[in-house]
Amino acid sequence: MKTLLMLHGWGFSSTVFAPLKNSLQADFIIEAPDRPGYGDGNAASYADSPVAPLQSPSLVLGWSLGGLAAMRLALQQPELVSGLVLLAATPCFVNREDWKAGMDENVFEAFHQQVMDDQRSAMQQFVRLNSGAKIDRSSREVLAAHAGDAGRQALLAGMEELADTDLRREVKNIKVPVLLLHAADDRVVPVKASHWLEEVMPAARLVEFPLGGHAFFLQQGREVATLIRSMSWI
Repeated sequence: MKTLLMLHGWGFSSTVFAPLKNSLQADFIIEAPDRPGYGDGNAASYADSPVAPLQSPSLVLGWSLGGLAAMRLALQQPELVSGLVLLAATPCFVNREDWKAGMDENVFEAFHQQVMDDQRSAMQQFVRLNSGAKIDRSSREVLAAHAGDAGRQALLAGMEELADTDLRREVKNIKVPVLLLHAADDRVVPVKASHWLEEVMPAARLVEFPLGGHAFFLQQGREVATLIRSMSWI
């Protein structure tokens, strides 16, 4: 069986993938490591990459911040990345003068300050932001249960990574099959970021869900699993 590496996003450890893992475990050997400072992740050093290099061919799934890491792996180790599944991903999280498919810089800075001042309140707000236009209580309960999975240092390190990373020039060099999945009501990463990726990446396909918010894979888990299994890399 093919290995599926699952890379979680900012604020929640890999345990947020539990329902999706259950749906895919018969089809893949699943690896879902925690970033440093999350869950079981070792927070001893942030000098190294938050994602370890691949040791064998893998399909790589990344959610949000994890999507940036997944794209980096595809650029750095193209011979080992057989395909990408990008959930609510973006090549550039914070808006620039020439990029308006991300989060407004002032909004990002205000949230960064909130994380430093009151982490608990910030994470409660982030749980709400991950919800879509139509509240799904079960999804919100899953997110709320894992909102304390990361330490303050890990959260701040992740926000620095989100602020500094811009992969727009590089992603055109990702040649492997890419499945882009995004919800239209995402309030963290606008869906137009995935539309842009589909236009730029040579082998990308976008499937847009009408509802589900930034963590749409919790509400749309069955559909997401079916799409992953149906892609040509299987």
